[in-house]
Amino acid sequence: MAIPKTISWSADNLDGPSLLKAMSVVVPEALGGTKPVVATVLTLGLYVKGASSPNWALMAQELGKNHPCRILVINPATPSGAARVDVTISATIAERPGAETPILFSECIEMNLKGSLSNHWIDFLQPLVRSGLPAYLWWLGRPPDPDFRWDLLSASGFTHLVLNTADHDWREWLPSLKNAIAHQMRVDDLSWQRFRDLRHHWAQLADTPEILKILVHVQSIEISLLDPACADWVWWLAWLASRFGWSLVFNAEQIPVELETDLGPVPIHLRSGPATTFEATWKEFRVSTTITSTELHSSVYQGHTRVSNVSEHRVSSTVQEDLQHLLNRGHDMLFSSALIRLLDAQKSQGGLTDA
Repeated sequence: MAIPKTISWSADNLDGPSLLKAMSVVVPEALGGTKPVVATVLTLGLYVKGASSPNWALMAQELGKNHPCRILVINPATPSGAARVDVTISATIAERPGAETPILFSECIEMNLKGSLSNHWIDFLQPLVRSGLPAYLWWLGRPPDPDFRWDLLSASGFTHLVLNTADHDWREWLPSLKNAIAHQMRVDDLSWQRFRDLRHHWAQLADTPEILKILVHVQSIEISLLDPACADWVWWLAWLASRFGWSLVFNAEQIPVELETDLGPVPIHLRSGPATTFEATWKEFRVSTTITSTELHSSVYQGHTRVSNVSEHRVSSTVQEDLQHLLNRGHDMLFSSALIRLLDAQKSQGGLTDA
């Protein structure tokens, strides 16, 4: 059985050629001159400027256990000074019995970029993205600036952009989502991953003819939230709109206030409350789901009479676990459909300029 071990190496104030040379020799030198078999299946970039986080190397090691990959931790630290990089390389190696060649399962390259490298990090990273394999860039911290070079990023080898709209007001991410799509990148949101159980729950509810009838003929939507700034309710609306062929309507603050359905406009009422509840109403019928950290509980009412109940247990997850689910499944086309509904609503409202 393969016995894993970690090889670590660090240096400060390297230039680009010196880093590339180090990456090619650090592991073989630690193995006595033997070049390992590379088992990595993807590249994962972590853009961490301005992001508070636990130890990035530890997170990278945990991710690499389930997804053998090259992880690039990107921190454009300061634009002043010479174009240099402080780097730490960690590689997980499995040495096999006998004379068999060791296996390189995963590697993490942590980089603090200084000087002009902090502004031109995309060009600097391009040689480090493994060609021919999926390449994900997980953008932590604040959304990119309006003048961010999406054309360069899309040409760098990174094919997927991963965001977490829960980190900031979800509206701040919309220009980045639009620009990434316009430059042929696949986009995924960890907030979407985290509430996949809510979508599954409502998809199962819609399998019941009585509940499906309420949704098809819905006359109003009411959403109660502990935190109205969270994005989960927006993705739920966008998902419903994409599944039923509806459109979203924004107000001047770029908040969804209405659904345009085949049967006419449906108002969306948003309010703060002691619990998170999503509710759809048609005539005297309504279906309501209350969300807690441990449970999804739905009830169907006719007037004031509750006629049925459905409850499901929820399994909480960390952001790191959500990313692992995403890497397991790959890009979620359902998210793309929902995102297009959301961007179409903002475009019609005039909230975005062309990329």
